[in-house]
Amino acid sequence: MEISLEDLPWYKRLGYQIASASLLPTIISAIGFSYIGVPESLQITIRRWIPEIIREHMLWVCSTSSWLIILLAISVICLIWGGVGSHVSMALIKKKFKELFASHESLRQESESKSINCYSLFSNWLYSYSKHLGLTTDERVSLYKLDMNLFSCIGRYSENELFNSKPTRFYPRGQGGISKAWEVGIFEDTSAPDPVDNMQAWTTYNIENYNFTEKELSNIRMKSRAFYGVRLKGFSNGTIAVVLFESLNPNGLPLGKLKRLLNDQEKMNLSALIESLDKHIPTLESAREEGF
Repeated sequence: MEISLEDLPWYKRLGYQIASASLLPTIISAIGFSYIGVPESLQITIRRWIPEIIREHMLWVCSTSSWLIILLAISVICLIWGGVGSHVSMALIKKKFKELFASHESLRQESESKSINCYSLFSNWLYSYSKHLGLTTDERVSLYKLDMNLFSCIGRYSENELFNSKPTRFYPRGQGGISKAWEVGIFEDTSAPDPVDNMQAWTTYNIENYNFTEKELSNIRMKSRAFYGVRLKGFSNGTIAVVLFESLNPNGLPLGKLKRLLNDQEKMNLSALIESLDKHIPTLESAREEGF
């Protein structure tokens, strides 16, 4: 209540403080009306609880009937005070709640208007790669960033909507083509068996070469046969991300074009973009700090 009154003039603060002290008047009115409503014999018994010297003094000032009228008037006043005070306090609280809610919505909208959808931005960047290389619905390009020893996808594009969705899972550091590119800098592989002709051979190949389990492979939607991965380093020469191209076909990736496209200058450009937006990219660390 005190916080709600901080910005008001002193006379309004005083009025609200008096109105808000409605609990005691409510109790007094309840006691007064209870006394007035009981039989006269019980009233006499209650009055006998008052010390005799006080009773004599009260009767010297007014008669019993006059005191009863005074008690009725006090009870009515306290009842009105309690009712009006509760209403005024609730109205003030509602008013302040609406103001706080409006302020919260304004700040939220302002924050959203200034926020950057990094996943969309990086996906658009990868879209330009896909168009330049002429990738088809059998190919995909993804951008991964290491987050608390797990790879998180911060951008993805494929002409095939089945392969274009944002992944919800994270990828272990020692698993998959992402890990190979992270370790050696540039990684390519076009030797995986055809899962359509021999799923068991494709599964065995990925278990042996990429450290997957059979269960993990059964959940992979895009069963790729060709990979081309490139490691990206930041200005401090530390690895910050991996770009990974995939294809369902062993000859689906234009490796010559890829090497020319992802030259040193292009890798530097993409690395600079990632580092400049680093604070805007959601991380597992920030989610943990917020209690998730």
